[in-house]
Amino acid sequence: MHRTYTFAALLSAPLFAAFLAYAAPVVAATPAAAPAVADYTVFIDPPTNFVFVKLPQGWKFAGKADGALPTPLPGNVVTRLLPADAE
Repeated sequence: MHRTYTFAALLSAPLFAAFLAYAAPVVAATPAAAPAVADYTVFIDPPTNFVFVKLPQGWKFAGKADGALPTPLPGNVVTRLLPADAE
């Protein structure tokens, strides 16, 4: 995978990490928060194509995916971490 860095990517990655650092205790304290994610799960944020990997130590920013995402994604790749809204 080719890494592409822009000013927005360099700015948003630390902001996202800071948000996770401060929001994690709040989210962890609420019952029925996000579902548990196995280690080495890959998360791709669809609007930005940013790629994150869940390591035993926590989430790690891995870069940005170029181009369109393949339609059938592998089993360890997810594009949403929150449960779907109840309609």
